[in-house]
Amino acid sequence: MSGICATPGCSRAVYRDANGKAGKYCRQTHRSWGEKGCISCRRAEKFGESKFCFPCEEHLKTVAPGLVLVPRDNETYHNVANQFQRSWRHPTLCPKIRAIYKIVERPEIMDRYNVYRNAVEFRGGFTAKGITSGNQQRRWHGTNRGCRVGESGQTTLCYSPQCALCSIIRTSFDIAHSKKKTGWGRFGNGIYTSSTSSKSNDYSNNIVSSPWKAVLLAYVAVGRAKTFETDQPTLTQPPNGYDSVIGEPSPMGSLNYDELVVYTNDAVRPAYLVMYGS
Repeated sequence: MSGICATPGCSRAVYRDANGKAGKYCRQTHRSWGEKGCISCRRAEKFGESKFCFPCEEHLKTVAPGLVLVPRDNETYHNVANQFQRSWRHPTLCPKIRAIYKIVERPEIMDRYNVYRNAVEFRGGFTAKGITSGNQQRRWHGTNRGCRVGESGQTTLCYSPQCALCSIIRTSFDIAHSKKKTGWGRFGNGIYTSSTSSKSNDYSNNIVSSPWKAVLLAYVAVGRAKTFETDQPTLTQPPNGYDSVIGEPSPMGSLNYDELVVYTNDAVRPAYLVMYGS
């Protein structure tokens, strides 16, 4: 530890307690900004439900799409990391998280998601039941990475046709690519996510050799979900009256870990990129 406050631009000495133990910040305000404030500038409080302060939020919209490294001592980092670790349900050892990035989408792409989520909320009235608007949930998604994005601070998105990861970060998910990786879909032609990080790890592949792997944590407007315990490969939309499909493991079926499927592009948006590995 250098003895200088970790807040960018601050040159003051860190606070030390009565025993001389040094902290990371010079005072409580800077500590609050670092641990709970804007993840970009780290010098202001967050704006509303955003992870950024208002000036950073507005600036990032002008340069989107992009990736912002989440500081390790910020509550956002701990929140995402805990979800990754808690939801690693395979018998293999949960790998070490190397970095977490907040994905910044272009405003028009997020606007379409919000319009869809609001429509789902209008139909289902979830907030009146104490549930998030549109029954929004966070789910994992693994895909092909054809470049070094996410490694050692690399935030430049590539244009390789082999890099589905950069394509999703840049323009979100596209149902037109459904089944291209596996050749089929257990629950039909949809966009697949899971609450199990280790299941999504199975679908995370590096086209370029790397000791690190990547998964996405996405926002999904789940709405009213229909649960199936057996395969439904002919589905092209959820059953009438439902907004999504959940596949649950069962002795009756062949599914070992859960799947959540939506059938429209605007029902899901990538939110975080998690890099992990030995």
